[in-house]
Amino acid sequence: MQEIVPMAPSQSSNRRTVAAYEKCAHDYAVSVSSQPSAAGAEALRRFAEALPSGEGVLEIGSGPGWDADFLEALAVPVRRTDVTQAFCDFQALRGRRAEVFDLLTDEIEGRHAGIAMLCVLQHFERADIDGVLRKLAQALVADGALLLSYPLGDDEFWEHGDSGDYRVVRWSAAGLDQRLRQAGFMVGWDSRFDGRDGPWRSVLARRTA
Repeated sequence: MQEIVPMAPSQSSNRRTVAAYEKCAHDYAVSVSSQPSAAGAEALRRFAEALPSGEGVLEIGSGPGWDADFLEALAVPVRRTDVTQAFCDFQALRGRRAEVFDLLTDEIEGRHAGIAMLCVLQHFERADIDGVLRKLAQALVADGALLLSYPLGDDEFWEHGDSGDYRVVRWSAAGLDQRLRQAGFMVGWDSRFDGRDGPWRSVLARRTA
């Protein structure tokens, strides 16, 4: 008889968020611009310029794939991944390949010159963040670049939408930078911008250990 291993509370919370995205992926994809904002474009260009030679870029949480399109227009090869099957299906319909990948449970194969994880960090519980950042560091080549964006704050809550519930865990700049240093990163650049729900921050860090 197969043993059934219960999910950890944090994993169960993440699955609840993923289920909401599965329901809204197509509507989300067509409702957002296929071009990044001025702040987003600046962050992506800085990321592209910071990449050392290596095996290309891994994107976690590719969503519709608009940011990957922008990077590829800058001649940066991107391995697109998302935990949501519906987003991967959406990209397939427009001729792009995205892999289903769960950062909490799946291993990252190979080493990459850079990792982009935009608008994803806030969906992880605080108890998971150290393991997530260490996994990202281990998946980068020496001096590899990491680009993150996340909402600023120090609270956590469930955001309720028509398609389901989305877990939101916000970090202060100082709090996240401390976790990045502990995982072996050094922040080289950051920028703040306004999101629809408050202030956000982009962070470009480099693996140091």
